[in-house]
Amino acid sequence: MKKKLLKPPVYLLLLTAFLFVGIISAQQGGETNKVYLPITVKPADPAWSMTAANPQRTSWTPEEVTGFLNINWYRPIEAYIPQNAQIIAANGFIYVTTSRGLYALNAANGNVAWRFDTKLPLGNSPTVDNGVLYVGGYDRKLHALNAYTGQHLWSFDGAKAGYDTNPLVVGGKIFIGNRDGVMYAIGAHGAANQGQLIWQYQTGDAIHLSAAYKDGKVFFASNDMYAYALDADTGSLAWKSGKMPGSQFQSYWPVIYQDKVIFSVAHGYREDKSPGTRSVTPPGGGAYGTYRQIQLDNLFPNGQEGSIIGPEVPPQSWANGFPVIDASSVTEYLEDNPQPDTYKHKPWRRMFVVLNTANGSEFTFDSDNDGNPEYIPVAYWGTGSGNRYPPIVGNDNILYQGNVYRCCSDYKGRIMGWNADTPQYLSFLGSVQAPTGGFAAVAEPQAISAGGNVIYRNLCCDRVGDWTNYTGPRNGQGQLWSYNLDDLAPGYDPMWFVDPGAISRHRGWYTGNTNSVNAAYHNHGDQNPIVPYQGRLYVHRSNTIFAFGPGSGPGALPLLTVNAGQDTAVPLTAADLNQRLENEIQKIVDAGHLRPGYYNVSQFIIPGMENYFENPGDTLYALSAAYPYLSPSLQAQVQTYLQNEFNAYFDNEMYARTGWSGAARSDMELPPEVAADIAAGNYPPSINPGGGFIWQYPQHNFYAMWKYAQNVPGVNALTVYNLAKGKLTVPVPTPPGGMSETDYFRQKPYELNGWIAGYIGFLELQTLAGMNSSDAALRSQVISERDRLMQLRANIFSKDSYWVPGMSGYRYYKKHFDIAGNFVFLVPELADYLRQNKLAEVQAAVDEYNYVAPYWFVSRYEATIGEGVMSNLYNYNALFQAKALILQEPRSELTDYLDVPAFARGDLFYIQNLVAALEAAP
Repeated sequence: MKKKLLKPPVYLLLLTAFLFVGIISAQQGGETNKVYLPITVKPADPAWSMTAANPQRTSWTPEEVTGFLNINWYRPIEAYIPQNAQIIAANGFIYVTTSRGLYALNAANGNVAWRFDTKLPLGNSPTVDNGVLYVGGYDRKLHALNAYTGQHLWSFDGAKAGYDTNPLVVGGKIFIGNRDGVMYAIGAHGAANQGQLIWQYQTGDAIHLSAAYKDGKVFFASNDMYAYALDADTGSLAWKSGKMPGSQFQSYWPVIYQDKVIFSVAHGYREDKSPGTRSVTPPGGGAYGTYRQIQLDNLFPNGQEGSIIGPEVPPQSWANGFPVIDASSVTEYLEDNPQPDTYKHKPWRRMFVVLNTANGSEFTFDSDNDGNPEYIPVAYWGTGSGNRYPPIVGNDNILYQGNVYRCCSDYKGRIMGWNADTPQYLSFLGSVQAPTGGFAAVAEPQAISAGGNVIYRNLCCDRVGDWTNYTGPRNGQGQLWSYNLDDLAPGYDPMWFVDPGAISRHRGWYTGNTNSVNAAYHNHGDQNPIVPYQGRLYVHRSNTIFAFGPGSGPGALPLLTVNAGQDTAVPLTAADLNQRLENEIQKIVDAGHLRPGYYNVSQFIIPGMENYFENPGDTLYALSAAYPYLSPSLQAQVQTYLQNEFNAYFDNEMYARTGWSGAARSDMELPPEVAADIAAGNYPPSINPGGGFIWQYPQHNFYAMWKYAQNVPGVNALTVYNLAKGKLTVPVPTPPGGMSETDYFRQKPYELNGWIAGYIGFLELQTLAGMNSSDAALRSQVISERDRLMQLRANIFSKDSYWVPGMSGYRYYKKHFDIAGNFVFLVPELADYLRQNKLAEVQAAVDEYNYVAPYWFVSRYEATIGEGVMSNLYNYNALFQAKALILQEPRSELTDYLDVPAFARGDLFYIQNLVAALEAAP
């Protein structure tokens, strides 16, 4: 990584003084680094020095900034800023984490003080403690920098994957969860064990949730769907919760509230999918497209427009004079009551899990005295996928959160207060009927934070930034912007494209300093909070940093451009890759037949591609390709496993889809309606490939069948060939609706790849079966069509999306495949052809995709286009295969971009990437 040191403010030079007390050596990952230990002055100001402000992650700071505030300055940043990354403020600086490094800006005027440039993205916001900044990256390192100068002090290199969590620094230790599933405790700078591993704790899946701290315990959750409390000194397990509801724990953090720790949930339904929300039957029939609609029908069964979530109750002493309502409609909705009810008794839909910090038991109550547990009355507020935003804790010891407020058209929410002493009640920040106190549509995600007696709110898509005093109804509220940010800061968003058909910026994408039509990330998902610091408020919107404060300032500042960063990723050896491959294959064998990957993106409208690994050819290909690299004992197990898969889905009947029977790939518990839908046998194996293709059987499966017959001993190649021959389609059928072949395959280049892969595999299988002469006429026909299609593939290759605003028939949501589409179903032979004929164009495409989607290699990444959080899972496989097979990058380069599996078991994309890395030149 490259760091450019710029002149810091003079008063910070005086604070730091650069007095060095000695040189020590720190050993990390076999490297000895000489480290200078500067004497620094811990800032006395109420800094926002870590994500959510403090180790308890309450998102509260004593600094309150209100009044008539103007934009003092705003500065666009070229490198992509993750949507959930917070502005960190300390030492007179604000620190900004990006996909290409970290920037320290002078908080008063936005000038660049120093920068830490990286090749690979950083994973989350940094934490500043005692003059040292700690930040984790996708280079598999935790970095320690001098917070005043940016001088690199040391790094911890002991993790097996990248970091996407914020470091927690308490008592001379750094606690940070990693995507390898480990919570690490590392000695903080200046400690005797500086930069060294103190302890580590392995969980069952990746850790994406930043940890919280209280009373000697570290609290976090893993994507194995359990919460953990560890002893901060020893790393020993204090408790492990029961399995929690929802689909994942990502993006955010747990919140300590009194003697409780609170986790925010991602609902467990795939939106507008079967199985998913369509597994839930509406009372009036039909199907549900979103979870929000399910919740609306259940909370407001009468559907009366304007009705409030509950009746007002007498004033409560804790509510600061604000009105309070009885939220029994929500407690009944979530009540753990075994009696079935159309509208109630659905505890698997709870959006906050409140655990007792002492033992991990879940906090429940029984306000209606029916003997059934009730839960905190918090409903879902957010976009189509991802975790809902966590609550905050005010200085009045009340838990504040966004919550459902009013029915029904585009139903609304607002910020509400909750007190555990009267757990069935909620307070409103404003009169019951008035649209105040964080009022917005429930479909519009927002981030909240607090300073002093004020709650700040940042609404999605750059729409609203405002504040409300929570200490009393007459104590004021204010507005920073409301649907007019472009008027207040003309041209503030040069790094963002807003779709011409967008309503209040609800559609668009990050372009960086280009005019790219290829979309990957928008800002209708995760959000970042407004941060109060030194008399100003800071926030980032559409890749621009804003400072609001009294008076005036420098206003618009120049674009902060990207500098090249050095490659500092911890290398992976062939032995590392072999071990990872062995582990992933063993998990599949141990689990038995797996059902498709259950994963929610939202508005992912790519027909035929919604269900991960539903095609039996996916398993046959990935495991057959991996077979030569496995140990003999595992090869024997895989041979049996694949024989069973082949007998079930190829030999008796050539199925195009496996259906949904089998073991789960992820550790989440499916919602009961979804589980029942699957158990009822509604998704059996099918010979129909589903919509979205012009083939009647997935032709690329012939390539998988060839690899199976070629690599796995004991396979009768002639039998496999005859099965393939029975499903072969040649030539390619005419596209539907009078569409030209060129136009069709420009929309779906991945299907063209699939046809080519299928013909290549069929010809190789024919040779392996010894049938070239017997089926010579067929062979000639297939060769001719293969060659024609390969030429067509080269002729129509384009890095640019087919779907461009302003075109006839424009479909914004088809742009989910802008990054992956060119390289899905890529095989080595087609890659070689593209390398020979389109190398420059492919290189330009990969470079642009890496620029506009810098987190492409990250599985389960928390940004996408449209109204969602979670990225589709094709990006990290498609681009990795392009780099390996077409660009033929060496293993040392490829493994920089090798992340972790998206599923606890059976991520075939990850297995393909491991094999590609093993086959690459060192």
